[in-house]
Amino acid sequence: MRRIFKPAWLYFLSRRLNPLSHNFGSNRGEPVDRYYIEKFLSNNAKLICGNILEIENDIYCLKFGDTSKCDVLDINKNNPKATIIADLINMPQVADNSYDCVILTQVFQFIDNCEAAIKECYRILKPGGVLLATLPFMSRIDGRAGMAGDYWRFTTASAKYLFGKYFNDLEIISWGNVLSGTAFWIGMAQEELSKKELEHNDSSFPVIISVKATK
Repeated sequence: MRRIFKPAWLYFLSRRLNPLSHNFGSNRGEPVDRYYIEKFLSNNAKLICGNILEIENDIYCLKFGDTSKCDVLDINKNNPKATIIADLINMPQVADNSYDCVILTQVFQFIDNCEAAIKECYRILKPGGVLLATLPFMSRIDGRAGMAGDYWRFTTASAKYLFGKYFNDLEIISWGNVLSGTAFWIGMAQEELSKKELEHNDSSFPVIISVKATK
């Protein structure tokens, strides 16, 4: 493994100006932010049921959900997993009150008009349905989206402001700390941190923000 032959301590000792990994640490193990994303979804697994909508693939729907139907939304017509081809900010082919749960992990930073997307999520959720979203507080510019397509980073305050325009029932949590944030920033993997180091939460130094928004 790359983390064995290129240990993180050597990175700090050499004071390098390039990251350990250009792929969020995925070539060294599991990315640090995914630890928090999956813990958030695991904590809310009982809500991932009924008719579910996920973006780009159905990985988390299958991993955490108990569902009779999982639709995959993508703007990319060439995605073989997509059952709905549409832009999240405008989905006329999706009827009002269609879904019990919408899963959007690390999606909103790529949407120029976040408010329109949140409004659409509210519209397509059934009464009592839930949106489970995660947002980056810190992250490198995405390799696929690039400088032109990676728009936003979020705080608990901005999440409350944006989602609170449409959802009255909100639970917003920050996840991470200065050590796990530094590790994620330079491209370390979560396997290079202890559980205690990952689990410590410091709201002044989050890695991600989670949003549970109930209609």
